[in-house]
Amino acid sequence: MLKKKIIFMGTPEISAIYLNYLIQENFNIISVVTQPAKKKGRGLIKQESAVHKISKINKINVFTPLNLNDKEFKSKVHNLNPDLIIVMGYGLKLPDFILNIPKFGCINVHVSLLPRWRGAAPIEYSLLNGDKKTGITIFKVVEKMDAGPILINQSIEIEENINKDELTDKLNLIGTKLLNQVLPNIFNNKVVYKNQVEDQITYAPKISTDLRKINFYEDMEVIHNKIRAFSFRPGAWFNYEKEINKIIKSQKIKGDFEPSLILNDRFHIGCNDGKICPEIIQRAGKKPMFLEEFLRGFKFKIGSQLNVKI
Repeated sequence: MLKKKIIFMGTPEISAIYLNYLIQENFNIISVVTQPAKKKGRGLIKQESAVHKISKINKINVFTPLNLNDKEFKSKVHNLNPDLIIVMGYGLKLPDFILNIPKFGCINVHVSLLPRWRGAAPIEYSLLNGDKKTGITIFKVVEKMDAGPILINQSIEIEENINKDELTDKLNLIGTKLLNQVLPNIFNNKVVYKNQVEDQITYAPKISTDLRKINFYEDMEVIHNKIRAFSFRPGAWFNYEKEINKIIKSQKIKGDFEPSLILNDRFHIGCNDGKICPEIIQRAGKKPMFLEEFLRGFKFKIGSQLNVKI
């Protein structure tokens, strides 16, 4: 079973966790497909993807096609003759020719309980919507995005104050184990597929900057969930006196307060049905800091309004 030839397709840090796990478990990763290096950071220096870096360390052949339908890339993938392709966070829709190459097809590891939260940001949307549970789904890739039949899944409870990073870590522990569990069944033709329930579909599109903006006229639960959904990065944000700041961690207290105002010298902020009490804040261009450090260096007036247009 460990001799079966696998191509891995993925790009970001979360994908690298799964690739690294497969390598450590001695699966036969014959090649990796990842997105090309992109300019990042203040210097706009081209940086290889996390998956690319792991592949180089382990001396695995890497493809970075600009176009998955490129004739040369097609030929190379055909010649590799993989038994299975594993997709985790590659970031682009796969053309039909890729789906039809491997003997055992293509499978995808998705960080939600499909069909809930199909799309690019399932963890964020689970938290944004106050879901009580989420999980991992491994499914067969078909032409329609995230719509293939399910091979295996597992759910976990979402704790009230857990943030995106913490939930991601928990899901990855489950996901790597499920992948290890399901691969022998795939190669031994012991998989039972289960179709997704069409009337339970929800979508999790890419996150925009506007979606991350905190509206302190909303309910405190909505705001608290937004802060959790984007913590630690990229962060839920607000502006005050022409400066954009991010709340990384907070508590919520129910009550009757004036929305979108700074209520006291602890920088508590009113919202529709309570107040938000920041615990970790990140000022523009600085690292996240605990509230005490923030208060020492941030000048504000009690009663001032947040999110005034700049």
